[in-house]
Amino acid sequence: MNAMDLTPLVVGFLVFSRMAAMLMALPVTGNQGVPKMVRMAVALPLAAILYPTATRAHVPATVPDLVVCSLGEVAMGVAMGFAVALFTGAVAMASELISNKIGLTMAQMLDPMTGTHGSTLGALAQVLATGLFFGLDMHLGCVRALGASLLTVPPGMVMAPLAAGPVLFDVAASVIALGAQLAGPMIFFTLVVNLSLMVLGRMAPGLQLFFSIGPLVTIGLGLLVLGLTLPVMLQVEATALQGVWAPVARIVEAMGGG
Repeated sequence: MNAMDLTPLVVGFLVFSRMAAMLMALPVTGNQGVPKMVRMAVALPLAAILYPTATRAHVPATVPDLVVCSLGEVAMGVAMGFAVALFTGAVAMASELISNKIGLTMAQMLDPMTGTHGSTLGALAQVLATGLFFGLDMHLGCVRALGASLLTVPPGMVMAPLAAGPVLFDVAASVIALGAQLAGPMIFFTLVVNLSLMVLGRMAPGLQLFFSIGPLVTIGLGLLVLGLTLPVMLQVEATALQGVWAPVARIVEAMGGG
């Protein structure tokens, strides 16, 4: 078998490397609760489907070149998936801020999907974020984005693997601002409630309102207001998720040396 016969296999491996790396970084398929074999089972057929788009692929001539090209493909896939994961994490960040302010962080639980400890409200946020991910067809958008990346930067032609860093920093800053924006109304509400209880406690020191019924009032009213504002928060998050493809395109262009 001559070297030319190995070209489809090498190109397919490069496409698979980019696809598998993106699946490992996405918020759903990248969770610890998803077995590695499931990711491989998903990545293989998707790589086969997207293989015809890799018409301008660079075929490495030696094994060291193949290793370098594979690492570049993995870097691009991880960067693309991580950008999407950052955007979906805005709801989780907001939920942890809200939990801390209304007093729900006293009850911690282990999330089997991420392997981390968090509040019950944070676990609910993960479920809602997953629902938004599939409800907005983000999984299909990720496949389309990776297919477009194969046309913009063909397999084996990732020139600047570290160029995604500045773009990811910008995405992280936007997500932090979004999380603070989502949690802002609840933080302001808890501040008003706590100040009101402090004033009432000063007016009637014998009742000890701030320490006796303060946590119950804060948690009860906080959950009530959260239930009323949750649809608006999810709508804002959905709008933000739909804008993730611009940073993803910037990452692809930057890593391609553009």
